[in-house]
Amino acid sequence: MNQPNRRQFLVNAGKALGGLALVNASSTWAFATKSPLSDLIHRSSWAMGTSIRVSMPQRIFTSDFVDSAFQSLQRVDSLLSAHDEKSLLMRMNASAGTWSSGRELVEVSRAALHIGGQTSGALDVTVLPAMRRFGFIPGKVSDLDRIDYSKLEVRDGQARMAESGYGADFGGIAKGYGVDEAISTLQSNRVQTALVDAGGDLFALGRPDADRPWKIGIRHPEKNNELIATLELENEAVATSGIYVQKRIVNGKEVSHLIDPKTGTPVNHVVSSTIVAQHTMTADGLATATSVLQPKAAQSLIESMHGVEGFWIYSDGSHYITKGLRHRFQLL
Repeated sequence: MNQPNRRQFLVNAGKALGGLALVNASSTWAFATKSPLSDLIHRSSWAMGTSIRVSMPQRIFTSDFVDSAFQSLQRVDSLLSAHDEKSLLMRMNASAGTWSSGRELVEVSRAALHIGGQTSGALDVTVLPAMRRFGFIPGKVSDLDRIDYSKLEVRDGQARMAESGYGADFGGIAKGYGVDEAISTLQSNRVQTALVDAGGDLFALGRPDADRPWKIGIRHPEKNNELIATLELENEAVATSGIYVQKRIVNGKEVSHLIDPKTGTPVNHVVSSTIVAQHTMTADGLATATSVLQPKAAQSLIESMHGVEGFWIYSDGSHYITKGLRHRFQLL
């Protein structure tokens, strides 16, 4: 693991942007090209608590296709939001022991359990009590944070919270699922080239031009309008999680939204975690989990997984890029 001085590492990365143009920079990432992609059309909306965007080449752009992608994301949001007590997710949380049906709820629950198992519980969607205690999600605060992802159960196309006192928050995985749903909708309409982004969780479908893949910029964690790295993607997803994305002041101390399920408290040893995977939900969940895991454990896990790569910036100034990503990844 490389060990540059943290301040110098980040400053040099910002200066090295050179002639790169940022196209429609968002909170976590941006297109990165030597010149703006003038033939792309971008449409933006709002869902999942963030700005969502679909970008398509002008030659194939159709408003109806983009609207259908937005509707897919907004549907996932309406069903799985922890900020809406009437959502299907929150109704399940409020009805411990009762089975709930719904394709989206079951698919995300099943994926959450799978990634939770892969990461030894580092992704634990039952952090809702802790998220409430630190003010990231509204609701009644409990005296005890009960966190255990095994209390979320899936059986025969249904899901439930097995015991009262536990609650699921899909914030660490649902945006990725929403992007995958939007991509599926576009593909059902025979769209072969598009980029769908939900606040830094994105999928790059096809190529914007025959001679080049999508080039994606990873946002500088300390400078909103600068990049720290670029990577090339084609029919792949990328998600970035970081302690800079959401913060609160609690008892005079700044804390992040990333919760260690074992302690129920925020973590800060990973400044930024970026995961590349075949599906956005996978990238989203693993970006969250590897923000919680200790560096060596996270690196070993992702290096061992087929079709998954990672890049991390740590609070001590070090960084790590998985071996399979280095040939198409550029630190700036």
